[in-house]
Amino acid sequence: MPATSTPDQLQPPPRDTIFHLSLDPQPPSPAAPTLILLHGLTSSHLEWSLVIPHLQPHYHLLLVDLPAHSRSSSLPPPYTIPSMADQVASIIQSHARNSQAHVVGMSMGGFVTLNLARRHPSLCLSAFVSGATPFEGIMRWLARNNWVLYYGFRLSNLIITDGMYDWMCRVMEMKEHRELRRETVRNVKWEVIRDVYGSIVEEFTVEGMAEVGQVRCLSVAGGKQDQVEVTRRVGQVWKERGLTRRLGSRAFVVRGAVHAWDLQFPDVFAGGIRSWVERDELPVQFEVLE
Repeated sequence: MPATSTPDQLQPPPRDTIFHLSLDPQPPSPAAPTLILLHGLTSSHLEWSLVIPHLQPHYHLLLVDLPAHSRSSSLPPPYTIPSMADQVASIIQSHARNSQAHVVGMSMGGFVTLNLARRHPSLCLSAFVSGATPFEGIMRWLARNNWVLYYGFRLSNLIITDGMYDWMCRVMEMKEHRELRRETVRNVKWEVIRDVYGSIVEEFTVEGMAEVGQVRCLSVAGGKQDQVEVTRRVGQVWKERGLTRRLGSRAFVVRGAVHAWDLQFPDVFAGGIRSWVERDELPVQFEVLE
């Protein structure tokens, strides 16, 4: 983690509260807005360690471990997307500047972001999500039969050696992160897989994405692994329902990106966040989907 933290900051949170880490801008800036970063399934706040150096000079950052993950592993169920969104809402109310934040979510964290924006819009200055579109086709089948995914996670943890992990990172042009990998192995739990995938199927449809109608949203797909055409349709729904004209909500693809591309192109990922927050032109790698 490219930021200093006191031992007290890294203690497990109270049983009913998710872990969070607060990082002030460097150099300090009282006027800097808050960004809260929400990680993917089985991951942790360490997922953002390569992105943070590009953001910390400009923003107050809040990093969390979502329920049942890493330092929030002691929280009781349920582990559904809405329950996670409620936990994040509490952190924003208590620790974000002016009790509002720009919310950034990767994968599962993206679904949490969208649910938060729909149910707690007053807390969200904007939303930036990646790899978080409603499931269709084989992904919807897998989400409904989530025991297959659970045993897939368990099997991959058993067979992927350190050497294989290094090779996979090279193939996908991702930065190696051994500490994060150890946490992702520990965070595979049946109750979490069941609740997260089950609630995504129940909560999200392409047409239903119009319900995120009070918060300016960006949805981006990693072109190599995410549901690009579904992301395109989300952008079309936003445009047809007037959200693009009224708020600026839009969908994009980064063609060379894998699913977890915050670990692949962290500078571009952070550049997209900054541009979205500041309402500037997005990096050239962001291609509009319409």
